[in-house]
Amino acid sequence: MSGVIGPVEWYQVFRREVRNPRWADPLRESALKGHLRTWTKYLTDVVVATCQDLGWAAVARGCLAAVLPVPRQEYLAVDVMAFLCADRPGWRRPTAVFELENRLDLEAISYSVWKVSVIRCFFGGVFCYRQQPEGIRDLLVGLTQGVMAELHPPAEQHEAKILLVVGTRSKAEDFPDGFFKPYLWDSTVRQFRPLW
Repeated sequence: MSGVIGPVEWYQVFRREVRNPRWADPLRESALKGHLRTWTKYLTDVVVATCQDLGWAAVARGCLAAVLPVPRQEYLAVDVMAFLCADRPGWRRPTAVFELENRLDLEAISYSVWKVSVIRCFFGGVFCYRQQPEGIRDLLVGLTQGVMAELHPPAEQHEAKILLVVGTRSKAEDFPDGFFKPYLWDSTVRQFRPLW
């Protein structure tokens, strides 16, 4: 499978990939223990593997891909960038960008949402973490009012495609479906809506 797909289709492939015991067991354990750096390392691997499953070239720390004339493990300090595969490196726009934020404060997560919102690509995704599911509502309101309302005013024609995936420690025993809660920015109602 290759080409440009949307955040919903991408997340479906992610759900399949994250069930692999290679990722699932260490992700669940690191979430339960609150080891968020370890969580980020394995989550990076899953995001890269998901992009590769789709036939994309992914660039991330520890994953060098020759997609641009200047090889790097990270571009623009973005955790994961995905590109359509090409015969040779060239200056091209990324297909998708992903930030994996392991800090809990709203400003750090807001920065990640802002970062993926301002990069020109087909869609951006942010993974973040809350210890309890009750904290998700406040997070969504804070991101809507503090970031998305400023970046994407109602009169703007461009529809932002931003996928927000929130992991919760209290639901790690029901991994991955109870742990990861996906939300998609809905420009019509101007809020993050549950993906399903």
